[in-house]
Amino acid sequence: MTVAQDAPLRALFDRVAAASEPRAARRGPDLAAIGAALLDLAADADYLAGWVARLGDRTGSVPMRVSEEGPRLTLVHRPQGEMSAVHDHGVWVAIAPVAGTESHRRWRVEPTDGNPWAIQIAEQRDVTPGDAVTLLPPDDIHDHGHLLGHGAPAHILVLLGDTQTRFARNEWDLATGRHRVLVPGDGGRFLGSEPFPG
Repeated sequence: MTVAQDAPLRALFDRVAAASEPRAARRGPDLAAIGAALLDLAADADYLAGWVARLGDRTGSVPMRVSEEGPRLTLVHRPQGEMSAVHDHGVWVAIAPVAGTESHRRWRVEPTDGNPWAIQIAEQRDVTPGDAVTLLPPDDIHDHGHLLGHGAPAHILVLLGDTQTRFARNEWDLATGRHRVLVPGDGGRFLGSEPFPG
């Protein structure tokens, strides 16, 4: 990739760095500014065309910028009717569609019947190009992907504040209500329909 081609990524990460700097008047990153920066990149169809072509319609992800520590960016696609596993990141996250409709559900822990990890849906929305979702721990339990009847499956940009697999995180199985801790290094299930370990 040439320097000119890489300019959109440099511009994004410069803006993310500025929005992540500590400020006396706020605590934590400026997620509104980070979401706006990601939206600008998501709207750059010329730059992203090669990345989308590289992933195509297959299920998976393509790392666009990876770091040992600090923000990282990935292009993600899930197939029709498939959602991610319900999970948290333990780091801030911003999600913006490049094309298609991304169904996004936010969950909250609501202990019931002796299950301290039971979850209830807090919000469901369809996210289309020009809109973004941002989440900050501990209010970052969610799943996302494609729900049948909600437009075409999306290609999305996922921007994480750090390498999430460096930390212990959580994952839930909607079919059984079970919960498990993802130990550092465990990326979890990509699709909620994959078998739940254990």
